Amino acid sequence: MQSPETGITGMGPSVSISVPPEKPSASDSHPTPSAAPIYTLPDKVWHKSDNLSENQREWTGSWTNKNPSLRQELLTDRSTEAFVRAHYFKTRPDIVEVYEALSIAILRADLFRYLVVLAEGGIWGDLDTTCEKEVSEWVPLEYRNENIDMIVGLEFDFEWRGPGTEVASQFCNWVFVGRKNSRNLQVIVDTVINQLKDIARANAVGIEGITWEMLPDVVNVTGPKIMTIAIMQSLEQLLGRPVDDRDYAHITRPKLVGDVLIMPGVSFAALQNKNPTDQGDPLVTHHYEGLWKKEQVQAKERKKQKEEQERQQQGSSSSSSSSPSPASA
Repeated sequence: MQSPETGITGMGPSVSISVPPEKPSASDSHPTPSAAPIYTLPDKVWHKSDNLSENQREWTGSWTNKNPSLRQELLTDRSTEAFVRAHYFKTRPDIVEVYEALSIAILRADLFRYLVVLAEGGIWGDLDTTCEKEVSEWVPLEYRNENIDMIVGLEFDFEWRGPGTEVASQFCNWVFVGRKNSRNLQVIVDTVINQLKDIARANAVGIEGITWEMLPDVVNVTGPKIMTIAIMQSLEQLLGRPVDDRDYAHITRPKLVGDVLIMPGVSFAALQNKNPTDQGDPLVTHHYEGLWKKEQVQAKERKKQKEEQERQQQGSSSSSSSSPSPASA
């Protein structure tokens, strides 16, 4: 069934969600997180798509097959805009302005996943993810009474590269768990918004004028790399010390760092981590449909060709200006 106000489609046994315009925004500058352990909170999983392929229907169906009590919410382009405006316009109109102005689909998709989980809490799952193990079993017993704000999994598991270097590892953003008003998601959202504004400013355009050619790489702008960097910064604020790859590199079981439960590579990205056999069972399988990557490759090629043409033109201009003038008659 589908809500006429929001276009949100419920796919699980419980389908109603509320998007009240007068509700206090989940993105208030100083949210008060719930004190409840997170393993009791993910009662819903979020997806986004206007049209599902047969494969995507099968993959998304795995979430309720494995978790019959899980509420499953599928949002359309129309309902995502309604959701963002309803939850963020009152206290963070800057978020709404940036979100609605973005013309590149993957940038909107990345930003929305952070916004929806920040506002409502739950699990984000891309359409090309399969749930392999019941969500109730994701959190080890020893952590179930801990204050867990987010659950993330390693996509790339690398060693620390030394002082002054950027974090080498990367958390995936095709699936993650967050509590409502997540402290870490707040930092992620602010970091992404600032990154987009910086790109627009550097290219003397508005947010709506950002093109593929202006982007260094999607993962560094709205994707998993910037998410990872933001989480590191958020944990440093919480713990009052540097947080980097040394805190979780090559873990073989979930590890709580501050209020973020970090899962080993096998949990959400077994294929990317060469199917390790010493890290337990996969919790989610990612099927790597990533259609946006083709657009990024094409944009990089266009940018390369444009830069080459500009170099050739500059070379021609230099040659012309240095040529001797013909002798006067």
